[in-house]
This record gives sequence, structure tokens and C-alpha cells, in this order.
Amino acid sequence: MSFLDSYFKYLKSAFVEHKFLFIFTILFAAFCWIAAYFMANLIFTPQELTDYEYLAQETFFSFEDMLYITVNNCMINIISYIESIFICYGPVYDMILNLGMSGITSRATELACGDPFLFLKLTCLHGFFEDLSTILNSFAGFLLFYFIVKTVKDIFKPSKHLANGAITNSLEINKKMLYQSLAVFILAFLVMILAGFLEEYVSIPFGNMIASIF
Repeated sequence: MSFLDSYFKYLKSAFVEHKFLFIFTILFAAFCWIAAYFMANLIFTPQELTDYEYLAQETFFSFEDMLYITVNNCMINIISYIESIFICYGPVYDMILNLGMSGITSRATELACGDPFLFLKLTCLHGFFEDLSTILNSFAGFLLFYFIVKTVKDIFKPSKHLANGAITNSLEINKKMLYQSLAVFILAFLVMILAGFLEEYVSIPFGNMIASIF
């Protein structure tokens, strides 16, 4: 079996075998956006909300800017994934921050222009892929933490203390979950690279067009 065959096998099985965890991740992401939208007035004053420069839709088609955006966002993905070993701190914080800021900015847009969905329209192209990457990366982080919990738990099961040792056997039993986590993490990483390219070269004119139509 080739690397790509193995990769897609683990990627598909991650969503099939852990579909409820993935659904939970999506629901939590939606909750972060909705909660932030309705709590925006409690966190910021109306003046602070309307001071945001979220309507400054301008693009320079700069490779340097695209590289900076992409590297920064990908580093956030990596850090969030690593920090998932600390009781899923990274994925939870990443979704609260990124999806929450989207909800807050949407509320700010409503106060400034009367349209709560204008910000989503203006950023719909790269925003969709960036948020998708965040959700996928968080799902990968949850899987990584689940793998750690299962591995530690199996180490202390008497039935696992075989010839190769408890740790070796526990890793062997649960390694599939680790591979699934890494497969989803790679997908999230690739999606974030695409989001960075779209944000710099395509998203702004596309978003302005969508906003003008709807």
C-alpha cells in the first residue's frame, strides 16, 4: 500500500470511527461564534466595536504578505495541535479565539452597517477555508489527546503486560488513532495554506462582489 493510500485510509477512518467527536467539534465551533456574537456588547463598548477596521477591504497581491499570513496561521495550527496534549487546551482556545472573533466582528459590522452578515460576505472565500482548517485542526487535537488517554489507560491494564512490555503493547493497540490524528492534522495544514493564498489574491475582490450582490 502506497503512502497516499495509507493516508486516505486513516483520514477516512478518522471521520467514520470518530464521527460523534467531529460533530461535537463542529457544534462547539458554532457555539463559539454565536456566543461571541451575542456577548460582544458585554465585552466591548459600541465605540470599540465600531472602531474596528474590518471594512478596509484592500488587496495588494503581495507574495510576501501571503507568505506572512500563511506561515502565521500554519504556526497557530501547529501550536494548537501540540497544546492539545494539555487536556485539549490548544483546540479549545483556538476555536474560542478565532471563531469568537468572527462572531464579535460580525456584531460590529451590524452596529456599523446594519448587516450582521456583511463581514462573513466580505471574507466568505478565505474565511470558509480558514475556519474549516481550524475545525479540522481542533478535531485532530482532540484525537491526539484521546490517543494519549487511551494509551495511558491501557498501560495499566494487567492484560496488556505481555512480553514486549506494557508501553509497547499499549502503543501498538492505539497507534491507529495517532495516525488518524496526524492525517487530519495534515489535511487542516493544507487547507490553511490554501486559505492564505485565497486571502491575499482572491478573497477580497470575491467578497466585495458577493457583498454587492447580496
